[in-house]
Amino acid sequence: MKLNKTQQGAIWMILGVLSMALMDVMAKILGHNVPVAQIVWLRFMSQAILIGTFLAISGQMFVRSNYFHLHALRGFATTTSSYLFFLAVIYLPLADATALMQLAPIMVTLGAVIILKERIGRKRVFGIGVAFFGAMVLIRPGTSVMSTMSLVPLVGAVFFTIYALATRFVRADGPWRSLFYQGLFGSFFSSLAVPFFWQPININDAPILIALVLLGILGHLFMIRAFATAQASDIAPFGYAALLFAIIFGIIVFKEIPDIITWLGAIIIVGAGIYVWSREKLNEAAFKDE
Repeated sequence: MKLNKTQQGAIWMILGVLSMALMDVMAKILGHNVPVAQIVWLRFMSQAILIGTFLAISGQMFVRSNYFHLHALRGFATTTSSYLFFLAVIYLPLADATALMQLAPIMVTLGAVIILKERIGRKRVFGIGVAFFGAMVLIRPGTSVMSTMSLVPLVGAVFFTIYALATRFVRADGPWRSLFYQGLFGSFFSSLAVPFFWQPININDAPILIALVLLGILGHLFMIRAFATAQASDIAPFGYAALLFAIIFGIIVFKEIPDIITWLGAIIIVGAGIYVWSREKLNEAAFKDE
């Protein structure tokens, strides 16, 4: 059976979020042995070297760009968000951290309204509000369950939003150059912190660290392929498969059984995200009909 473009894109997207979920598992395993700053630096440095080597061999010019300032902003934002997301994954249950990270697409929609002055209807505003309510259900403010660490992925989502919005302005550089510059500037900014945390890597941790780096690069490549194959608006909901993978890996690898409140908060966030996506699809269809 031949798959259409949307089905192919969905498969690439699922492979991408699966790779990222496995990367989070590696980070959680490593987190208590290797400093997070060192993990982030190694990830971006390896990405810059591997993607840069590919671009050089293929004869593509990756040095020139009209958007260096935006790539620098993307590098700072993605470095900060990666650091905070890894920190959350290490110290929170995998399902909780991933569910809170799912606010990022919602925040990108909100950021597009505030920064890019995109129009938004009342129904999408309602969906965004519901998503943040779901986050509060997960964080449980005012209870003994709430911790400062619960706020870390929310701050990470803010920086991811900055990264995603800046990425919209550098599309002319193409996905490969954008991926290279992400690694290059990510390496630069993470290099400012890593000397204060550097420690020798245990030989037993090396294979896990290598797997983490490769999974991160693969995840980005799969997602690039997904968005190159199908419309972003058609495959965006498949990104929520990350939460399903996080729950499965959390149970199998770390024996983390989500409680009823975690399930409820996660369902609210994902449901609101899909609702906001559906409204955006309707708006796109209406725009095309005009």
